[in-house]
Amino acid sequence: MARKPIDDIAAAEPVDAPDFFGAEEGAPDLGRAPELPQPCPVTPLGKDGSKIYFLDRLNQLIETTCNLQKGDLKLYFGNDWLETHFPMKDSKGNVTKFNQDTAQTALVEDCTRKGIFNPNGRVFGRGAHRAREDDAQLILHMGRKVMIANRRDRRGEIVKPELHLPGEINGSFFPARPALPEPASEASTRTEASDLREFFERWYWVEPKAASLLLLGFTAQMHACGAAEWRSHVWLAGPTAAGKSSLQKVIRAIHDEWCLHTEDASEAAIRQILGDDTLPVMIDEAEAHDRPERLAAILNLMKKASSGAKLHRGGQDHKGIEFTAQSCFLLSSVLHANMRGEDRNRIAILEMRAIPMDAPELRVEREHWRKVGRRMHRRVIDQWPRFEPTLALYKKEIAARGFEGRWRDTYGTLLTFADLLLYDDVPGDNMLADPGEGRDRVALAVSEVQPLMTRGRSEARSDVERVQQYLLSQMLPGAHGKPPESVATWLDRAMTLRFVPGEFQTDEGSHEVDLEARAKLASYGLRVVALERKGTGYAVADARPEVREGQFLAVAYATNEPLRALFRGSEWADGGWLQSLGKIEGVTKGLKIRFVRGGKPDNAIAVPLTALAGEEG
Repeated sequence: MARKPIDDIAAAEPVDAPDFFGAEEGAPDLGRAPELPQPCPVTPLGKDGSKIYFLDRLNQLIETTCNLQKGDLKLYFGNDWLETHFPMKDSKGNVTKFNQDTAQTALVEDCTRKGIFNPNGRVFGRGAHRAREDDAQLILHMGRKVMIANRRDRRGEIVKPELHLPGEINGSFFPARPALPEPASEASTRTEASDLREFFERWYWVEPKAASLLLLGFTAQMHACGAAEWRSHVWLAGPTAAGKSSLQKVIRAIHDEWCLHTEDASEAAIRQILGDDTLPVMIDEAEAHDRPERLAAILNLMKKASSGAKLHRGGQDHKGIEFTAQSCFLLSSVLHANMRGEDRNRIAILEMRAIPMDAPELRVEREHWRKVGRRMHRRVIDQWPRFEPTLALYKKEIAARGFEGRWRDTYGTLLTFADLLLYDDVPGDNMLADPGEGRDRVALAVSEVQPLMTRGRSEARSDVERVQQYLLSQMLPGAHGKPPESVATWLDRAMTLRFVPGEFQTDEGSHEVDLEARAKLASYGLRVVALERKGTGYAVADARPEVREGQFLAVAYATNEPLRALFRGSEWADGGWLQSLGKIEGVTKGLKIRFVRGGKPDNAIAVPLTALAGEEG
């Protein structure tokens, strides 16, 4: 009987299929040597779809398609190298140019052999970064050099900072960028930090001690904002001629090229300029009334930057681009923007007064502060290993004063960075040598800034408070041609008995429910009701007048068009009011309420009237 092909297949020994896709980390080379001769000025990194990634001869990260032009290859490799390794000769045997097809194919093949490459989370721009393997290490990308500081040897001793060329370092990529000035070789002194704080205090602040201390901390934070897990922002608010611009110039001198400064930039422009850089951003004249939508977008970027959140935006090739915001922001304006509670606790607002007419001129020696700034940069690097334990103590003290969450993060971070400049050790480590500089310094610093936190918390209205204020302040048409009146006014009438005089002078009259006010509210998806538990649900009745306890304002869902119109254009549009109102304690959800007589019941939630009334003081 003839042997069939299927028999040969069955008898064959199984072998592993080759990995045609490779792996993100160390893909196999399929048994072939690299196509690009070594040493090579270009370092292939991998590919993703139709794009290839590599470091060019300047160690810049290149993301491009496979359709490279001859000039592109010269730019990335250098013409001499290409002619040496991929020569094309004339009839006399002279090298006249390089073979573009062969060189391009070699680059594409080597990138493919490296496997799939995703730059997100692996490529780091200029600025400070925290080492993944050790929180105490600080990586400083200076454009043409990369410094790794605070690495420990086998004995646990911190070794001298190491300098590397841009490129791949321990599995991460630090592409070459325009050079930034190196920190000084010698760190600043505690006296210089005190001098800078005293210099800041010469401006006319509402709270001089707190403002100068927080601004000192912010200045230190700017040196390493990309390495911190939380970034605090500062807003200088003061009248014209308060010296805001002069103060920004001093801080710019301290940081030189290590910051991005602008007076008129959009959120998109800031993102594009920063790219992968973690440099601080300074915005002068960020007036709230000047293009409010632009400022709102910047505030949202600041909010994301605090925690280092990832943002995704569409690219020209219709693929999403990931951007990690890790910058701290310094803004100045006459009036700061109105902020949501979740924005307010990320920003320390330092209020300034106008400089008196007879005040002596304040000399700003920018060259001096530029030199001090480079030494302070070095000090922040040297002091970085104690950042986390110091931060924990400040956050603990702030929490003990009744401030939780982001208040601890924002103010604790600023105070910790100030501590790095002002002191040499973790608070409490030197208690025996100098008790006055131990933990007492933490309590003193928090006491100095506590008034700012207290005022900020009172100004930081939550979305629950904002939605109530918004709803109650909306204007409804008045009755019989009268001027419009707020929902709060109509609600008060709906819950108050009105006096109706008798038909004759001898009649005493009576007090009746204001049905007109209740009908007005109901026409906008708002109804005052009383709820009585009945089985698994509720029995709904009209609210009892003159009583707030146990009475509710029923609020319709987004299917109610008049109510949708009231919230149109607000942050609670399209039914968003249900989420914020639903957070109020005592709210009843999942109700069916009839708002218009004869109409069908609508979905609604019921908000206790006592919660809407709030408290004064």
